[in-house]
Amino acid sequence: MRNLILTFLLILISFSTNAQANDTEAALYNVGFGAVFGTVGAIINKSPDEPLGKVIKKSLWQGALGGYITFESKRILREARRQEQWEYFWAAKLVNAAGTSIKENAALNKDFYDKWHLNIGFSRLEFNTKDEFSVKYKLMPVAFVYNIDALFRYKFEIGQSLRIGEFVYSIRELENGYYDDVRASASAGYMVFSKSYLNQIDDNVHEVIHLYQSNDFSVFNTYINKPLAQWSIKNKSVNWLNEHLYTEYHYLILRPLYIFETNNANRYYNNFFEHEAGYFGGTLH
Repeated sequence: MRNLILTFLLILISFSTNAQANDTEAALYNVGFGAVFGTVGAIINKSPDEPLGKVIKKSLWQGALGGYITFESKRILREARRQEQWEYFWAAKLVNAAGTSIKENAALNKDFYDKWHLNIGFSRLEFNTKDEFSVKYKLMPVAFVYNIDALFRYKFEIGQSLRIGEFVYSIRELENGYYDDVRASASAGYMVFSKSYLNQIDDNVHEVIHLYQSNDFSVFNTYINKPLAQWSIKNKSVNWLNEHLYTEYHYLILRPLYIFETNNANRYYNNFFEHEAGYFGGTLH
């Protein structure tokens, strides 16, 4: 199964790196990603008595729908850049959260409307809409650790964070009056900018797209839902952790793929992840 997943990923990334020159190609990648990996997850999470064909049919269209919605969230960010409307960032964030939620529901073999979530920094708010409405807070430990590290190294920009709905930091000035040689970058649960680029809307769009790419890959966390649930039944400590933490196992796939793309790219934007961020952020050159 792992080899199958990696094969599908490399095929999709290869397609998108060589294409994604227009919205049709970008949409096909996002829709295909949601359909393929939503369906793989649904097959893993289906109960033994469920007909395979029915599960595949349901997850295919739900995963594709979620992929299309996340594509539209990226287009909203592009409009934010084109029109210089910072208000669009929150709209894009909510649309992206909806698309990601639908993909995760597809991979969990649930109805697309069963559960919704919203990520902000290292916090995940889950909204259960099946049967009785409820809200649950979960901490994302990887993003939490990265943000603690960032607090010691950078300056937290609360105004910019509130404006775009993501945790934003700026690089502190060094003793010689210059800043570290970093224009902007995204990490687990946050973005960091040099002061001179903090309010550059194209750079903000570029880095938020990287955070959305992480959201795309969160569908893989659903693949270990069954063993985690079974372990939780047997162990109270594991059950408590699963109730209060949302562990971002998907970085074990995302980070190696980013490194793979970097090592095999003959120029910066031949890296698929940078190409997509540059395409929507208007920073391709």
